[in-house]
Amino acid sequence: MPPQSRLPRSAAPEISAVETGGAGGGSRPSAADTRKLARNYLVLIAGEVLAKLVNFAAFAWLGRTFGAERYGSLEFTLALMVFFTLPVDMGLGVFGAREIARNRQAGPRLLAGITLLRGLLALISLAGLGLLAVLLPAPAEVKELLLLYGCSLLGIPLLLQWYFQGHDEMHWVALASLVRYAVFAGLVLATLRPQMPLREVGLIECAAVSAAALFCLAVAVWRFHVWPLRPTGAWRETAAYLREAMPIGLSELVWAMLWYLATVLTGLMVKDASLGWFGASHRILMALHTFVWLYFFNLLPSIARTIHGPRTELERLLAASLRLTAWAGTLAALLGTVLSGEALRLAFGAAFAGGGGVLATLVWVIPVALASGHYRYALIAYGRQSLLLRATGCAALAVVAGCLVLVPRIGIQGAASSLLLGCLLELGLTKAYVGREIARVQLLAPLGRPAAAAAGGLILHLGLRSWDPFSAGAAIGLVFVGLGAPGVRTPGQGVAAGSSAVRERRPG
Repeated sequence: MPPQSRLPRSAAPEISAVETGGAGGGSRPSAADTRKLARNYLVLIAGEVLAKLVNFAAFAWLGRTFGAERYGSLEFTLALMVFFTLPVDMGLGVFGAREIARNRQAGPRLLAGITLLRGLLALISLAGLGLLAVLLPAPAEVKELLLLYGCSLLGIPLLLQWYFQGHDEMHWVALASLVRYAVFAGLVLATLRPQMPLREVGLIECAAVSAAALFCLAVAVWRFHVWPLRPTGAWRETAAYLREAMPIGLSELVWAMLWYLATVLTGLMVKDASLGWFGASHRILMALHTFVWLYFFNLLPSIARTIHGPRTELERLLAASLRLTAWAGTLAALLGTVLSGEALRLAFGAAFAGGGGVLATLVWVIPVALASGHYRYALIAYGRQSLLLRATGCAALAVVAGCLVLVPRIGIQGAASSLLLGCLLELGLTKAYVGREIARVQLLAPLGRPAAAAAGGLILHLGLRSWDPFSAGAAIGLVFVGLGAPGVRTPGQGVAAGSSAVRERRPG
């Protein structure tokens, strides 16, 4: 299913504000504030991870039941839906959570205005989706699925996690996500059969979104004593909400272009089982990317606290973190390369094992995303979102160009390579922008040893091809960890000890 709301991304601005003591940086969080932040963070993490696991299990079962070709049509539809789901929110959830955190008295007014706006945007998005379904060169079964998934857009305005988040009620945020994905997974397990029409998956999605919307309504009435559907006459104020939220929404759309256009373009050019291989590999990639996001969700407050100090604090923090994540990311990618075929077979069935080469390429997006995340979140923390939008937009265009050139020639391997190259371009651009605007944090020095160890692991993999994949993976992992253990320090240790990978630079 497409991500209807990226909860941790929207939570990050609020957390950084609390941790840094506000814009002035003159106060420190109390012990109670710190405990509350930690509790909220753990609740969100637990809910997000559990929801992802439940959702992944449901789609793995769908893949096993439908087979690679029909499952590919499902993943193509889901990737396309991302570009109609995100405009329904258009950054209003992030904006609303931030404003409620600043002034809780404004909560009921914001709830009414934002729900109204999201309802109107849902109708517009559904109309655009209907037009696309008519023009789309796809089988009738795919068009039916797309339209039924489109009906779920009407329930998104009543997904009120942003309102709960603004009130620091993170357990309701987590529970709403769990309700949605548990209902989806439960209905899939209860009704799925090999010849089931794809459109029934769309009906299941509508039921899951409706269940989550009803849960959110019940919590809003019972816990917060508010009703989101009350009429409001403040049209000018409501329009101002959309103007302020739109830059956030546009940045989320550009991010989605980078990560999902490869699937959409592949679906338009590839019609056989290999589309299912790519879709399954991409789903595993996005599941792994959850842990990338969780890491930076945790690191963002530490980055934000460096705003009012010398830039050397930021440089040391990021250099130490880059060393740590470089080892972890390259190990994950190396093991993913060795076990790619087995991972697809175990999760989705033997029909998907042929996509091992695609997954072996896509897993290298993880260390690239871990590296670029340091520069992305530095741009966010230091208020340079426009530069981040520019970098991500250029990377998305590179993915489109790569797919158009490579997919007709080498198939789904071209789509995987295009996504990897796009993420590499984003890494290069964000690093350049951070170096120009904020601080000079070197990249090659922290990545040198992990990259050399990974290259050695890949060479060793060639020599162990006759081994069982799991035995080979264990051997390669032990060698890699043995090489990396002496050189790994935590970000905190790196800040305390300094770093040879950083060239100091005075503030400003």
